Amino acid sequence: MKKRKSFGVKLWLWFVLFSAVIFLALWLLQTVFLQSFYNSMAISGAEKATEEMVRHASSSDFYDVIDETAAENSLLVFVTDGQRRILYSSDAYQGLYRAEQRNGNPYLSQDQELSWEKGVLRNLPDSYETLLKRIEAGEGRIGFITEDETAYVTGVQLEDGRILSVSLPLGTVGGAVGILRLQLVWVSVLSLILGFVLAWVISKRFEKPVARIAASAKEIAGGNFHPELPKGFCAELDELSDTLGETASRLEKAQNAQREFLANVSHDLRTPLTMIRGYAEMVKEISWSDGEKRDKDLDIIMRESDRLTALVNEILEFSAMQADGSVKEYERIDLSRAVKEVIEQFAPFCEQNGYVIETEIADGVAARADETQIKRVIYNFIDNAVNHTDESKKINVSLTVTDGSVRFAVTDYGKGIADEDVPYIWDRYYTARNRKNKAAVSGLGLSIAKEILTAHGAKFGVDSKNNCTFWFELLFYPTAGA
Repeated sequence: MKKRKSFGVKLWLWFVLFSAVIFLALWLLQTVFLQSFYNSMAISGAEKATEEMVRHASSSDFYDVIDETAAENSLLVFVTDGQRRILYSSDAYQGLYRAEQRNGNPYLSQDQELSWEKGVLRNLPDSYETLLKRIEAGEGRIGFITEDETAYVTGVQLEDGRILSVSLPLGTVGGAVGILRLQLVWVSVLSLILGFVLAWVISKRFEKPVARIAASAKEIAGGNFHPELPKGFCAELDELSDTLGETASRLEKAQNAQREFLANVSHDLRTPLTMIRGYAEMVKEISWSDGEKRDKDLDIIMRESDRLTALVNEILEFSAMQADGSVKEYERIDLSRAVKEVIEQFAPFCEQNGYVIETEIADGVAARADETQIKRVIYNFIDNAVNHTDESKKINVSLTVTDGSVRFAVTDYGKGIADEDVPYIWDRYYTARNRKNKAAVSGLGLSIAKEILTAHGAKFGVDSKNNCTFWFELLFYPTAGA
């Protein structure tokens, strides 16, 4: 079953079907419809020839035109009067008869003229009576196929009362059809055999690169992200190979990121768990009876528990944001108030540790956003600045409006970010990979901020030439009181 559904077999079957359709059409056109096609073309020619003769009916060369037209179109032409008397007749051989008359016709004496009475004997065809009756009935220009379908008859009564009758034989292709059928039998047999062979060769030629690409895809699925991908057969398969190679590269990066993510999560979880277990054992075995020492150990346990909880929450939040692909409807929020509320959250920490947050917050600034999520971005930017500022422990937070956009920015005065590291700062666990004794940093803050800002359609980035400034921009909506 699998073999019957293969690309090569299907391609071969389609070629066979194509060949069969072509030969069927050829048989129909060359045999079944040949007579009809011939009749249509011949009748059209007879009508045009009749029109040509009618145009010369009143000229002196009328009979000469009849002879020429009859010879060119294989017509039998009669010119009669109203009493069925033949005034003139001609057919395809009239010119020959006249030449023989001039050169000496062995069937005529030298004093005889070639005419209806002398020379070629012709009788009016049976169809003439039908033509005459229809003309007498006032039908004007007449055209019909005889009852035995052997001839087409057309005619008209001329202005001087003469009747022009033109007949065209229609059975002239009957013998040719038999010859064509015999030829088509041999041509069809030989062509079908050749077509089957050619279709098989072409299908194999096309199947080979497709099979190689399929094998490469299986290797990628098995974990080999650098398989040999075929190229050079055609542009479409080359593009498929390029796409497959790019997919393999991305899968490799995703797998490495997953391993690195698990390793970093394991590291960040192991550290607080180890400390919690260690200090819990110290409380149990050493400091249980020493109230002051016990309280310090319990404070460390609580702090590490909070750190562990925060880390787990960030991991869950980041995963939920990546999995949520829905389009949200955002509401207008007071961004000035939101920024001030987030800064207030850092007030106890700054007071206790000597940090200073300088602010430039414009009033009446609003944007369309999810307030909870935007607050999370603001919090993460400020928290990142606190963790990376220099010994001055100063950071600057600003909210300004420029050209219809509201811009939020947080600047720290630390060492900044190396140019080669800037493209990776939004990656999860970037900070964790590069942190320097900052155990409270999870490495997911900027990744979460990126997910939120991307969902909002915001512009965002980092400037690190002098000081390090993280920023984002949203469309500005003035508040009602502004």
